[in-house]
Amino acid sequence: GVDRCLAVDSNGIFHSFRWAWKPSDGDEDHSPAEKKAIDQGNFIAQRELPRFKTVPRLIHAPSKREYTIPAVAISKTLFASRSVLLVLSDGDGCGGLAMQLVDPSKATVKGEALVPSVHSSKITCIAMDPIGTAAGHGGVGGELAIVGSADGGSSLWRFMSSHYLPLRPRIRMRGHAGRKVQAVALSSAIHICASVSEDRCCIFSVGNGAMIRSWAPPKNTLPMLSSNTNSKTIFCDTRALGLSVQGFVVTVCKTTMFNDDNVATRSVITLHLFSLEGVSLGSKALESWRGVPHKITCTPDGTAVTVCSGRGVTIHRLSAITPLEFIDEWHITETDELDESTPAAWDVDFGPSLMRPIVAAAGCSSGVLRLHALPGISPWSERHKKSSIGIGKAFSKTGGRIKNAMGKTFGFGKTAVGTGKEIGKEVTAEVKERGVGGFLAGTLFRKTNK
Repeated sequence: GVDRCLAVDSNGIFHSFRWAWKPSDGDEDHSPAEKKAIDQGNFIAQRELPRFKTVPRLIHAPSKREYTIPAVAISKTLFASRSVLLVLSDGDGCGGLAMQLVDPSKATVKGEALVPSVHSSKITCIAMDPIGTAAGHGGVGGELAIVGSADGGSSLWRFMSSHYLPLRPRIRMRGHAGRKVQAVALSSAIHICASVSEDRCCIFSVGNGAMIRSWAPPKNTLPMLSSNTNSKTIFCDTRALGLSVQGFVVTVCKTTMFNDDNVATRSVITLHLFSLEGVSLGSKALESWRGVPHKITCTPDGTAVTVCSGRGVTIHRLSAITPLEFIDEWHITETDELDESTPAAWDVDFGPSLMRPIVAAAGCSSGVLRLHALPGISPWSERHKKSSIGIGKAFSKTGGRIKNAMGKTFGFGKTAVGTGKEIGKEVTAEVKERGVGGFLAGTLFRKTNK
């Protein structure tokens, strides 16, 4: 349903969350016009804990000795009469692809299949994008998926919501000379997909798998470096890669500087913007405490990109005139101590509608699921209150008791999430100060006067 959120932790276990938005009249300091222009309220959420015989989890999860996060992707399209989500993941650590149908309301696995030997080596990254009616383009709804592997190849899969799961890919793509594919991205709107290895970024056609363009890492990621500086730039080993419908490609690069003895002295992580022709448009150096970005997501209109890294989610503009200009940031922690131990955002998703999202959910390294309201959430919650299976009524009755007992409005999911106190503090403080106008407001959506 529209009030559910499905998540996967680092151990490969599924978690289902239920949320609701409770609008409020706002502070007395705001004028009637300001109250109408911004959405004010708070989230109420809980983790669903249904009865199950076995723990719902991925078919294959890496052991703790590997210290790796499993490659996984969750569809935005509901399958099997709009009741389950499709989850793709690394099936066996040896090139197999796992397919699971998961009920988002209970986080239970309804069906699963393992396709062995899809690739000759471990699956390293997966990306999915809706097609047809799911993407608002017409035609049969479903999902396209691109799977990258350590064998240097990638494969394109097509999943139709009204058909059985496929047992082989539609297209196989190569171009990295056997080097591990570190990240993949897909855009069904412009029929383009991309894959990145350490020294090559390749653009392919979704129609026939033909390589359209490929290019090496840029040489001018740090303009402050002199021509005599000994440095080397590679594409960073991360699954973060963005492909915009406007024809922009956002990659993560790592520039290492060496001294006269050829010993590495410093490394700088940068975001770099390319066109589909491989033309370098500009770069943005990241602070050292942010670490390596974990996820890059382009907005539906292709004008901005969200980057998940240390301390939260940053928003950057996609433009050839002002490449990767910083717009805003969504903090996931309130501490002022910024170092390598700073909590990081690993993934962010928007919903329930792809073209008009009203809520953003971010998974964090500390085991927290954070929700952030976007413009239009109050009218949306009023329209869906009667058809939300009683969640609005149930939460409205219990919200007061939860606030009094926990001290924070978000205390409902405290025991499941682990940091409900922290989330509640951010929600109540941020909404009262700026409403829903701070994060992405005015950037993704234009305000209309009623």
